[in-house]
Amino acid sequence: MPLLSVDYPMVFALILGLVVALIAIPPIVRVSHAKKLVAVPNGRTSHNGHIPALGGVAIFASVILGTTIFIDNDALGEFRYIFAALVIVFFTGLKDDMVNLSWPKKMAAEIVAAGLVVVLADVRITTFHGMIGVETLPVWVSIVFSVFVFIGLINCFNLLDGIDGLASGMGIFISMVFGLWLNQLGYVNYAVLAFSLAGGLMCFYVFNVFGTRHKLFMGDSGSLLLGFLFAVLSIKILCCEIAPGDPRFMKAFPSVVMAVMIFPIIDTLRVFTLRILQGRSPFSADRNHLHHVLLKLGLNHLQASTSIILVNAFLFGVTVLLRNQNAFLVAIVLFSLALGISLVPCFFARRLNANGNEDQGHQDDHHNSEPKLKHTYRA
Repeated sequence: MPLLSVDYPMVFALILGLVVALIAIPPIVRVSHAKKLVAVPNGRTSHNGHIPALGGVAIFASVILGTTIFIDNDALGEFRYIFAALVIVFFTGLKDDMVNLSWPKKMAAEIVAAGLVVVLADVRITTFHGMIGVETLPVWVSIVFSVFVFIGLINCFNLLDGIDGLASGMGIFISMVFGLWLNQLGYVNYAVLAFSLAGGLMCFYVFNVFGTRHKLFMGDSGSLLLGFLFAVLSIKILCCEIAPGDPRFMKAFPSVVMAVMIFPIIDTLRVFTLRILQGRSPFSADRNHLHHVLLKLGLNHLQASTSIILVNAFLFGVTVLLRNQNAFLVAIVLFSLALGISLVPCFFARRLNANGNEDQGHQDDHHNSEPKLKHTYRA
C-alpha cells in the first residue's frame, strides 16, 4: 500500500474525541452508580461487583462532537442521514442496556438505521471489484446486500464485547486503519469520523481495562454503535473504484477490507454455525466465543483481548501482502487462516475440559471433596 498520511482535521478529531470521553466518563460512572444503572454479575459474566455499562454514551458523544466540528460544511448533507441512523442505533442499544430488548425489536431498529444510510445517504456496496466475476451490482441487489452487511457487522461487534478491552481495543485498530485508508482515498470527512471514534475508544479502553473507581463497560449502546460505524466506513471504502494503473489499486480490494475486521466476522460465523448445528437460535447466549475459550485456558482479560487483536492485525498484514492476487483466492486463504487459528485454542480447551471432568469424577468417587466454584463469563 502507498504511504499513508494524516491530515490536521483527523488529528484534532482524535484529540477532541479523547478529551470528550475523558470528561464524560467520570460523571457517567457516578450517575450510573447513583441510579443503579449497572451490570450485575450472573452466570455469563466475568466481573465482580456492579459495573456501570453506559460507556457507549461517552463514545457516542466523542463521535458526534469530533465529527461535526471537523468535517467540511458541504459534507453535512450526507452526514445528517448517518447521524440520524447513528442516533437510532445508539438509543436502541441504550434501551437494551436498561430493559433488555428482544432480538426482533433490535433487528427492526438496525434495519431502519441501515436503510437510512443505504437509501438516503447512498452509502452502499455498488461493486464487487471483479470478485467471483462480479463488477457492478443492480441497484436493488446493492441495497439489499448493503443492509445485510450493516446487520451482520452490527451483530458481530455486539457479540465481540465479551471481555475487558476486546471490543474497544479491536475498535481502535479498525478505526485507525480505516481512517488512514479513507484519507488516502480522498474521503477526508470519513477519516475524521474514524479518528474521532478512535479517540473516544482510546480513553474508554483505559477506564475499561485499568480503571478501578471509574471502571465501566461500553454496553450495547457502545457495541452496536461500533458495528454500525464500521459498516459505514468499510462500505465507503468499497465504494471507491481505483484504476489498475493507480498506486492505490489492489486486485484483492474486497478481501483486504474484510481482513481489517476478520476476527469479529469469523468468530460470529463460527459461533452462529455451532448454535444452529445444536438446534438453537443463532442469537442465543453461550460461552463458545474465542475470548471465553481463552479465559478457560487461563488467560486474563488483557492477555486474551491483546492476543485476539494481534491475531487480527497479523491476518490483515498477510492479506495486504497478497493484495495483488486473485481476490477470491485471497478471501479463501484469509478465512481458512482465521478459522484455523481460532480452532486451535478451542481444541486445547476441549482437551482441558475433558481432563478436568475426568479428574473431578475421580475426586468425587474417592475423596468426597467440596465442589469448586464455577468460573463465570460475560457473553
